Amino acid sequence: MDIYAKTILAVMLLIVGFIATLAMLYLHGGREKVRKPNRVRGVHKAFGFVFFILLLVLVFTGMRYVAWGWGEPAARSIIHVVLASALFAVFILKLLIVRFYRGLLGVVSTLGMIVFVLTVLVFSTSAGYYLARRGEMLGWGEGSSSEPAEETTEPTSEIAAGNAEMGAAVYEKNCAFCHYSDRTDSKLGPGLAGVLQAEALPASGRPVTTENIVSTLENPVGTMPVFTKLTEEEVRDLIAFLETI
Repeated sequence: MDIYAKTILAVMLLIVGFIATLAMLYLHGGREKVRKPNRVRGVHKAFGFVFFILLLVLVFTGMRYVAWGWGEPAARSIIHVVLASALFAVFILKLLIVRFYRGLLGVVSTLGMIVFVLTVLVFSTSAGYYLARRGEMLGWGEGSSSEPAEETTEPTSEIAAGNAEMGAAVYEKNCAFCHYSDRTDSKLGPGLAGVLQAEALPASGRPVTTENIVSTLENPVGTMPVFTKLTEEEVRDLIAFLETI
């Protein structure tokens, strides 16, 4: 699943969770008696079920990424995984109490609020961050400070004098799991065929320059891991290989 699909699912998760939480607040937190409680409960259960399915898909995708991905995870990615794990655990606990331990129903509303707060935090460290970065790259918020170093227009080929054959090995070890090299279709990340001939890097939208490629490896966008352990020679070889695809 590519980053765009995951972002859409994360937005849906947030919206569905918000509606389910509103139904819960209306049912249990209102001062006036609810006129049609069964209908409100039905809404809460329906959106709770959709929330559970979306959460399962996103947790499975995230665990697959962590288990099979290459490179050192970014600190934000680690925080995201911890929060997502906590969200899943609290939600399962809530379901178990509702289904099997009804003597503890008094804490279900509190657990529901915790679920929503964790949902917001998980969204903020993944899709929210990605959307904010995309907005920055597209020029939203023109008055904000920028980083000129990332917008350099120096041609990539001037300093990409590496060994393409060695770069292929670097790519296979560190990049092939998430990126196709022979097409632009998305895998876990965007396909990189012809990436150095494009005007902008995929996902980040930065101009295609060596500095921006190195910056992406060190400060990635979205859920891409950090690759600060690559040597300068490996980076040069990798860029040389990217010139051939």
